Amino acid sequence: MFENTLIPVAYGERPDELKNIGVTLKNFGARSVCLYHVHESGSFFRASDISWLMFLQEALEEVGLSIEVKRGEGHIASSIAEAAMFQGCDEIYLKAKRRWHIETMLLGSVSQDLLRLSDVPVFVQKIRPHLPDGSDGFSHDDLIVLYATDLSALSARPLPYIKEFHGARCHILHVRDRMADPSTERRRRDDVAEKLHGVEEELTPYFGQVTSEQRIGDPATQVLHVSDWLKADVVVLGRKKSTSFSAPMGDTAERVVNESKASIFLVP
Repeated sequence: MFENTLIPVAYGERPDELKNIGVTLKNFGARSVCLYHVHESGSFFRASDISWLMFLQEALEEVGLSIEVKRGEGHIASSIAEAAMFQGCDEIYLKAKRRWHIETMLLGSVSQDLLRLSDVPVFVQKIRPHLPDGSDGFSHDDLIVLYATDLSALSARPLPYIKEFHGARCHILHVRDRMADPSTERRRRDDVAEKLHGVEEELTPYFGQVTSEQRIGDPATQVLHVSDWLKADVVVLGRKKSTSFSAPMGDTAERVVNESKASIFLVP
């Protein structure tokens, strides 16, 4: 599922950082990577000089990945989204940056646009500063995944990707409104519990521990709270179609992507 990954790159990328990214992707089953650079008109860097791209390619090849280098032009986010689709990529990889002095993770405007436009899943890796070995990579042995689901028919789409993340623990979270009366609330609670149990059974072969819970309240607030409590490495959630200009990814996805300390795997 993660065999072919597209990584957008810009002039100034460090080969050693990209090598760490390659280790992470290979741990998740990646075999090939497309390094994709969009040339901006008016840039001081000459589009004809691609020597820096070759250095990045060599760094990833040292990890044992098959590398292809592609270039595009025009609107950066649109160009990346189209390239991922036409290349048949399984995902787009983005790395967020940590703001100095505070724990907020930042996504640039291009990344925000790409999250809204992409027709393939986007993996936003938020590098935690306290990793004991100093590396940027994840290990399946201690990987903790939080899967936020509304239990609709479309919400099953992330499941094949979650199975590829197989690790130490997967916690399934469903957030809902409270029903109007105790009898309806009880039936709703039991119905949700049954559906969550079905998802647990499907994911159990892929994780050392699979748990689930249902909560009442605001979905984004609860996802962020549970993610912090769980110390999740990755939060997996779906991205709904645009419903408003202010939150084109959907209110929940917009907030979780921006505020979560964990990495995000967003499935359109």
